[in-house]
Amino acid sequence: MKLDPSQQVLLNLIYHYLGVTGRPALPGELRTLADGFGQRFKGRPLIELLQKDQRFLCLQEQWGLTSWKAYTALDVETTGLSPVENRITEIALVRLWGTHVVEKWSSLVNPCCPIPPYIVHLIGIDDEMVSAAPIFRDLIPTIRDFIGTSTLLAHNASFDRNFISAELSRAGEGPLNNGWQDTLAMAKKVLPHLPNRKLVTIAEHFGVSTANHHRAMADALMVAGIYDKMTTMEESLQISG
Repeated sequence: MKLDPSQQVLLNLIYHYLGVTGRPALPGELRTLADGFGQRFKGRPLIELLQKDQRFLCLQEQWGLTSWKAYTALDVETTGLSPVENRITEIALVRLWGTHVVEKWSSLVNPCCPIPPYIVHLIGIDDEMVSAAPIFRDLIPTIRDFIGTSTLLAHNASFDRNFISAELSRAGEGPLNNGWQDTLAMAKKVLPHLPNRKLVTIAEHFGVSTANHHRAMADALMVAGIYDKMTTMEESLQISG
């Protein structure tokens, strides 16, 4: 299908809109956008145009840009600090397309060992809560399917990576082959003025919700939120530099 000049203008308009907002949009939103820019854009076969332009991609009925990368923000809660001696009690995964949350998943995990009282006090997960939860081995197919080939995001990523690798090893499986990006390392670069680079400190700085801090889903959502803000800061620094 050969595009006329107005069709090309319309596609460029949508491309710019998605690039500025940084989030996918439903067809109805894009239809409203196109119709709002004048009579010559009304009635254009919008979806057909988007399908034939390789700059655009549709996932879960939402349109975005093919240049957006897929990320999975994650967090684990554990029975302690040692991936050798301690176990995972909860895991949360938040799928991002660009910087927009498109899917969430979490599960309690039976660590097959008692949870120390100080951990119960810190995160609010006790032995009774995990007694009927699946063991990590049974969650591996779901975890691998959810993250796919996406880049993994975590705050102090080595902690989460080492615990997940240890659990995979106990199940007789190799480590995840995904790339990792550490929001702690990003914070050290773009937020040197903060008193510390704890997850909750950075989230409060950006106005990202800290409700239910120390539960896996809440912390994974904080990671997703601060990644969005710090990515914008990094881009600004690159432009000004």
